[in-house]
Amino acid sequence: MRAAERAGARGMRTGTYLALLIHNHVRAADVLPPRELDLLKSVGAQLAALGRQLRMFGMPNTLAEPAASELRDLLAHVRHEVELAREASAAVVRRNLMSWEAGHA
Repeated sequence: MRAAERAGARGMRTGTYLALLIHNHVRAADVLPPRELDLLKSVGAQLAALGRQLRMFGMPNTLAEPAASELRDLLAHVRHEVELAREASAAVVRRNLMSWEAGHA
C-alpha cells in the first residue's frame, strides 16, 4: 500500500516505481523517474532562458549613476545566481543519465 501511495505521488505505476527503487538500490544509483527528470530538464531550460533575458535587460537612461550602478550590480548578481541554479540542475540531469546508462551497460 505504501509503495502504491509513493508511486501515485510521483505519477508512476506501482510496478514501475518498485523496479526503479530496486534498480537504484542494487546499482547504488540515483535515477529519477521520467516525469521528474523531464520537469528538471524544463526548469533548466527556463533558467537558461531567464539568464538570456537578464543579459538583454536594459536599464532606463533616467537613473542617476549611484542607482544605475546598484542596479547593474544587482542584475549581475541575479544573472550569476540563475546560472548557478541552471548548472546545478544540468548536473543532476547528467548524473541521472549516467547512472541510468551505467546500470544498463
